[in-house]
Amino acid sequence: MKNYLVIGNPIDHSLSPKLHNTWLKTNNINAFYDKQKLEENEIENLVQKIKQQKIAGANVTVPFKKKVIPFLDKLSFEAEKTQSVNTIVF
Repeated sequence: MKNYLVIGNPIDHSLSPKLHNTWLKTNNINAFYDKQKLEENEIENLVQKIKQQKIAGANVTVPFKKKVIPFLDKLSFEAEKTQSVNTIVF
C-alpha cells in the first residue's frame, strides 16, 4: 500500500485526507492519504523518507511551501518560477 501525506503546521483543519481517501477507495487504489503536522526542523527527514520511497509523496501547505525547496533535487518550472512547492514526489 502506498502512503501519501499532506504536511503543514497547523494541519488539524485539513480535509484533504477525507477527500483523497474517498477518491482512492472509489477508484480501488491501494493507497492511504494522511495528514502530518511538522516542525521546520523535521522537513529534511520527511523529504528523505520520500526519496527512500517510504512515503509515496506529499502535498505541502503553509508554512512549508518555500521551506521544502532546499531539500529537493529539482523543481518543476512552475515551482521554480513561483518559489513555492505544492507536491513532492519521488
